[in-house]
Amino acid sequence: MSFQRILHLAGAILTVALLGTAAHAASSAGNGRTETPLVDGWRFAFGDEYTEKSDSSSWQTVSLPHSWNRIGGHATKTADADDRKGKGWYRLKFNADSWAAKPRRSWLQFDGASIVSDVWLNGVLLGRHYGAVSGFRFDVSDAIRPGENQLVVRTDNTSPETKGSVTAETLPMGGDWFMYGGLYRKVSLVTAAPVHIDLADEGGPGVYARTVSIDAGRARVEVAAKVRNDASVAQVIRIRTSLIDATGKIVASDTQPISMALSSTREIKAVLDVAKPHLWNGVADPYLYKVKVDLLSGAQLVDVVAQNFGIRTMRFDASRGFFLNGKPLMLRGVNRHQETGANGWASTDDQLKRDYAIIKEIGANSVRLAHYQHAQAEYDLADRMGLVVWAEVPLVLSSAPYGQPTATPGFIANSEQHVRELIRQNFNHPSIAVWSVANEPNILNVFTQIKAPTVPLLDRLAKLARTEDPSRPPVLATCCGTIPGDLMPTTPGTGLDSPPEAVDVFGVNVYFGWYYANVSDLSAYLDRVHAFYPGKAISVTEYGAGGALSQHTDNPLGGPVVAGGRPHPEAFQSYIHEHTWPQLRAKPYLWGSWLWNMFDFGSAIRMEGDLVDTNDKGIVSFDRQVKKESFYFYKAHWNPEPMIYLAGHRYTDRASPVADVKAYSNAAKASLSVNGLDVGSAACVERICLWRNVVLAKGDNEMTVQATLNGTQLVDRAVWRRVHGPGVYRVLAGQLGVTETSAGLYGSDNLFSGGESHLLNIPARRNPPPPKVVAGAADQKMYLAYRAGSFSYELPLPNGEYALTLRFVEPVEGQVAGKRVFDVLAQGSVALEAVDIAAAVGSLSALERSVPLRVTDGRAKIEFVPKAGEAILSSFSVDPR
Repeated sequence: MSFQRILHLAGAILTVALLGTAAHAASSAGNGRTETPLVDGWRFAFGDEYTEKSDSSSWQTVSLPHSWNRIGGHATKTADADDRKGKGWYRLKFNADSWAAKPRRSWLQFDGASIVSDVWLNGVLLGRHYGAVSGFRFDVSDAIRPGENQLVVRTDNTSPETKGSVTAETLPMGGDWFMYGGLYRKVSLVTAAPVHIDLADEGGPGVYARTVSIDAGRARVEVAAKVRNDASVAQVIRIRTSLIDATGKIVASDTQPISMALSSTREIKAVLDVAKPHLWNGVADPYLYKVKVDLLSGAQLVDVVAQNFGIRTMRFDASRGFFLNGKPLMLRGVNRHQETGANGWASTDDQLKRDYAIIKEIGANSVRLAHYQHAQAEYDLADRMGLVVWAEVPLVLSSAPYGQPTATPGFIANSEQHVRELIRQNFNHPSIAVWSVANEPNILNVFTQIKAPTVPLLDRLAKLARTEDPSRPPVLATCCGTIPGDLMPTTPGTGLDSPPEAVDVFGVNVYFGWYYANVSDLSAYLDRVHAFYPGKAISVTEYGAGGALSQHTDNPLGGPVVAGGRPHPEAFQSYIHEHTWPQLRAKPYLWGSWLWNMFDFGSAIRMEGDLVDTNDKGIVSFDRQVKKESFYFYKAHWNPEPMIYLAGHRYTDRASPVADVKAYSNAAKASLSVNGLDVGSAACVERICLWRNVVLAKGDNEMTVQATLNGTQLVDRAVWRRVHGPGVYRVLAGQLGVTETSAGLYGSDNLFSGGESHLLNIPARRNPPPPKVVAGAADQKMYLAYRAGSFSYELPLPNGEYALTLRFVEPVEGQVAGKRVFDVLAQGSVALEAVDIAAAVGSLSALERSVPLRVTDGRAKIEFVPKAGEAILSSFSVDPR
């Protein structure tokens, strides 16, 4: 936290007045420090028409944390959705007693206010803070008065793209998340004696500890304390620095006399020698000490600051990865935005604890807190849980103000401010391994004509980070220009500089199989990056895919995924993770990886999957109520607790008469039964237990998977329903998603061999062309995609007579007869000869043909054989005759 509540010494208790509504000051000994939350009784209004002098009697009454914005987690815009950006006004009347009067010093502390904040106390403008994610303080010693005080805060979350915006040079310039507005973290009144540990140090605690060395059963800890004298005369005091173990015992201490000139600030360093140190050792043993600094005038305690601290070493090796306390540890982690569902950024401590309990359940040992500074409570949770943290500033999208070719002096200053605030406010957290100075800082260069240089600013920020904290490396995450000449991982180009040039440790954001290429291409790309930067330690900072809870597929390879649209079948997300994690685990040079993302989160630029205003790449739902399939895949790999999970819980109404049944388990093998009938056992390879082409009966099918691990019996069940019997197929060729049509539920493409899938209408995020419409189609949904080439289907079917109905469309506008001609074979015999769709009905017109199908060996093979051009199919159905 920015600073800890005062420790009680000698049992003294200071009684203080109420501040605001039911707010009490933290007590301290003697005339020391107090901290009083100002959370209740605020008045709020949104709009440009208000000023700091406006009558607030009719404003809304709110408590902190508060944001006026509500976005994400819904399928359609809801009544309480609120994506307004602009000025939010807050007013609070509170009482201050004589303990806040001079010569004592008083500060207003803001743990987080978005984005640009102006603060008035009793009509006096205290100042402005540029930045949504870091804490800040204003000295109010000259403005506060005994009795009633009036505090007014204006927060402004206007987009930097808006002409004349106050945020034009304030990080970030944009990003794939929503910038909530408001006083979304706590506000406090802090008072201290005239001589105190500095409260004006970029919002930091004024006490900064680091492990200098661990050697031969001893550790050396350096503690720097910044002391300020605001008394009217020079002062001679003593500074006592102590390290206290978890039992409350002082294990090392140092006391020094210091002279403080009038209106001066001094940095005092103490080196503590710790015998037999108990190391902070990640999730295995996250042991915490407390660093405590006391200021004493004679026998009187003047000020105290105490901070949690862990003794540990961390280092990075370009070939061997990450080392904690001298031992290798591959970091397996998750990304997280500070949003906690419907409350957005206005998170409570209980909501944060809930989220971190889910992170613990999956078995992660690291968390990347993207893409900005998070609440102190999160870093505290990571300290206590042993999660290694990637901490980051919000330099995202561009390394210059929006629309500018280069960074302006104001933009540079704000970037440096964010680096200083991040480091000083979080210096003492043992969980933090790295300070990230940017995420995808040049991605805007890929999509616009402006090619703002990136490396000069990144180099400057990296040098600043090293100066602020030599014990941790500056890092960054890059997606574009990682290797010079590459626009994206699969797109060579020119005009981009290479962000990794600025640092020795970095991460790559990679979305193979989602935004580009095939998921199997990831391994070769990582090797290429490692070979290009053999002396730099690299990690994978993002990977993943969207996953919609209500969208399903019978085969994740059945059709092209529309990353920027719909559908996003949950099983496709699982497929990407199942094929990404083994590639990452196999790279000894990777010091860590973080899947994107732990939770769905709000994003005003998205309309994807089955939601709007939401990025659905989370492996847990926006409201935290549903853990998606891929959550259990990682839990099976990362958490040693015995488990089994049957995939497909939400795909209850089944389109296909056969299904690949899949379970995730850390047991060696598992068994499957359907309606009590044993289907057999399957080995759980890569924690995946798989049964191919399991036949489903008409009606309910109770699917039960079981396993045993370490004497624990594991079981999971689901009920899958079929409207039809095993002799009925409904298939959309070339389509990834299961779809409800006018003729009932149709499955995604499945049971095929060969050919390629295509969409009739190529998706475009911006200015899409008018969609192609298929004339004469009974239902357009049956013609939205197609399989083309030379291909076949092999369908498990009970013996008998069937009708096979095939649907075609010629997708090429103006196609002439004879350009595409093909035969359709059923069970090896020609069923349709020389099909020429253009000759029969022309382009973009539906063609439907039915042929008989006889099955005598439990299988039906249907082949599409080109004669000219490629064969093509939009959808088909099979029904008993």
